[in-house]
Amino acid sequence: MPRDRVHAWDLELQNVHHRLEQALEQARVSLLSGKNAKASKPDLRSHCYTFCAALGSHHRSEDDSFFPALVRQMPELRPVIERLTRDHRRLARLLADFQECLDSAQSSPERLLRKINEIKSVMNAHFADEERSLNSALHAFYAQADDRDRMLGGI
Repeated sequence: MPRDRVHAWDLELQNVHHRLEQALEQARVSLLSGKNAKASKPDLRSHCYTFCAALGSHHRSEDDSFFPALVRQMPELRPVIERLTRDHRRLARLLADFQECLDSAQSSPERLLRKINEIKSVMNAHFADEERSLNSALHAFYAQADDRDRMLGGI
């Protein structure tokens, strides 16, 4: 594998995180726009379900493929990977709660915005921790370029 490809893993992870952050921000902007909540709810629901599926897919791919590959090559990362995996479970619970709110006719735009903000806070802290904790490891990580979608969720 060419050396520049090895170093690209940290950029791949950052790019995936950036795209997910942008998708969540689009949902926030929709809620903040002041549109009638009932009128915008179908579009918002569609966008948010897509976001939730993408974030869930990314984390499942990391848990199932990326993290085990990292630990095989660098066993000293096991405590970091365990912490990041706990974050994934927490985010999965937040996403499920958010989807329940989306499906509820009683959910106000304010409640949805609180849920989105909570997801954003936890997600951004997780992404920053993951990038910081894995940055040097990703410079030494060896995997085939065509493993990217399987390991990072194809975002």
